Amino acid sequence: MRAAVLHLAFAGLGAAEAVSGAFEHNLASLAVSRKLGYRPDGIERHAIRGSVSILRRLRLTHTAWEQHRTVPVTIEGLSPCLPLLGISAA
Repeated sequence: MRAAVLHLAFAGLGAAEAVSGAFEHNLASLAVSRKLGYRPDGIERHAIRGSVSILRRLRLTHTAWEQHRTVPVTIEGLSPCLPLLGISAA
């Protein structure tokens, strides 16, 4: 699912970067992000139920996405949707 959303963002919508984040105890999410090519982009501290939790911010560039693509994804029917997103069809 994340590979499909990234493909839409980069190949379909022309995004330059994608950002994400996960709390440091969410090792599975952080592992998926690493596999997709995300790199560390800082931390945030959040007070949750009286304790401090660390959110690891992540950033993926278009170039890193190209280098880490392993899941084949195609986009169909995007052109008619672009005006709904405020994007002119090319």
